[in-house]
Amino acid sequence: MSILKNVQPIYNQAKITSILILINIACFFISRLLDERGFSTFSQNRFLIDWGADIAQLTFSGQYWRLFTNIFMHVSLTHLAMNMLALWSIGTILERLIPPLAFIGIYLLSGLFGSLASDVATINYNVISCGASGAILGIITALLAYCLINRTDLQEMPIKSIVVSLLLTFGLGLLPSIDNMAHIGGAITGFILGGLISFCLEKFRNQKQICTILIITILIVSSLLLYWGYQHFQLISGYQYY
Repeated sequence: MSILKNVQPIYNQAKITSILILINIACFFISRLLDERGFSTFSQNRFLIDWGADIAQLTFSGQYWRLFTNIFMHVSLTHLAMNMLALWSIGTILERLIPPLAFIGIYLLSGLFGSLASDVATINYNVISCGASGAILGIITALLAYCLINRTDLQEMPIKSIVVSLLLTFGLGLLPSIDNMAHIGGAITGFILGGLISFCLEKFRNQKQICTILIITILIVSSLLLYWGYQHFQLISGYQYY
């Protein structure tokens, strides 16, 4: 009971970030409890692919869900821990500044566009990629955009959290099955979405309904662009990796 009492204030402070972290942790351990290949280096590639990792030829041949599922797949415990530390250090800050729908939209769309960027860059190669890095970098750059739009003073900016998150996330680029194009795609997406949403919040500060409609419109348009991008690069169905 004492542990729950200590955890409760943390959860209340950043519910969405906490839930996202719990989902990532659950996906990591449940997949490995159900499939022992997750603990074997020899069969890890097949394990990652079967559980939703992203590989361009499979994704563009009709397995579009990999753009999403790979965001919650991690190669190792180190990979998971570094990503979740980065998400916690920056997600808890941004979550308090923007509406919940905007936060979730930025996280998911940054991850999805990051996956798409990775697939476009590796469409002629058998590259397996997975991880929440693209989504997390989207959250980081969205916070930067928010600070710029709101003209936040340098002393008031969470410089330490941003630097820690960037170091943890970009440091993962040295690990196997981590595609840095997903980082770039997620970062650009997060900055654009964060800037647009922050502008709406600043411009229509006292008009909640208008601001909500604009945020929903931004997220819908972004989703349509994602769909168009996928359709543009779609391949003939039936590709087999192994």
